[in-house]
Amino acid sequence: MPHDPAETAAPPQPAPARALGVATAAGDALLLQICFVLTSLPLVTVLPAAIALQRSLREVFVGGAPASAARFGLHFLAALRQTWKIAVVPPAFGLVAIVSAAFWASAGGPVGTIALGLLAILSGAAASAYVALVAAAATLPRAAHLRRCVLTAWALARRRPLQLAGAVVLSGTWALLMARVPTLLLVSSGLVPAALAWWAAAPWMRAPR
Repeated sequence: MPHDPAETAAPPQPAPARALGVATAAGDALLLQICFVLTSLPLVTVLPAAIALQRSLREVFVGGAPASAARFGLHFLAALRQTWKIAVVPPAFGLVAIVSAAFWASAGGPVGTIALGLLAILSGAAASAYVALVAAAATLPRAAHLRRCVLTAWALARRRPLQLAGAVVLSGTWALLMARVPTLLLVSSGLVPAALAWWAAAPWMRAPR
């Protein structure tokens, strides 16, 4: 005999319990953000730090595990072993893109405009690949090989291109906001890209692995 959904639904939590849950979630996210900032300071470790943050957030908010600097450290070391061959690519590309944009913006003229347009397209594609790789790697075991991470990222990009494009646009908006308010870098440099990657990869991020 089927049960009435109203009888099996969980009773609503009181307001103090909900407030405590929100405060706990915010504290967990802030702890992981601090871990991300510390581990990404060398810049060449931004990619493994982002993957470690994504995996930690998934364990906390999907798996129900408590946030832990030690757990983040394990994910970071595993991601570093996975991605050390390409870890230098994101910061190097970012530096080249900034210098190139400044050069062509000062050059002006139709050639400069065309170059800036091509640079924007290339940067968007690179940002999309970065988001896809971070999101895909977070759904794989820590021992997964880099090649498997790349293939999974490619599969994600083929299945959810519009979401990845939206994540790139929102990332650009967030970067412009941080340029105006640099203090946001400390509290959002890892969490905002992680949230965008999470959104772009959903429902992959919620699926058990």
